[in-house]
Amino acid sequence: MLGLCMKAGKLLSGNEQVSEGLKKRQAVLLIVTEDSSPRTKDEYIKAAERLHLPYRLFGEKERLGQALGKGVRTAALITDQGFGRAIAEKIDRRKS
Repeated sequence: MLGLCMKAGKLLSGNEQVSEGLKKRQAVLLIVTEDSSPRTKDEYIKAAERLHLPYRLFGEKERLGQALGKGVRTAALITDQGFGRAIAEKIDRRKS
């Protein structure tokens, strides 16, 4: 699902893109990897909470990067409502 979202141009990844997307408020869902450093997690979570942006802690840095066809990634920002809802539901189902 993340790969499709990226191919559709509705996903930002990497620290710079995610930070810019948060500043521009163009996001509907933030995904932060569970194995990110505590400081990184804290920064992203605080930013999401300030913006009232839903977020999920999920997966590992290497696997997120692989899913996107990129290198290691600590976060991804979904910019499309439909993709955001579908991805959040999938993550929630896996965690329950």
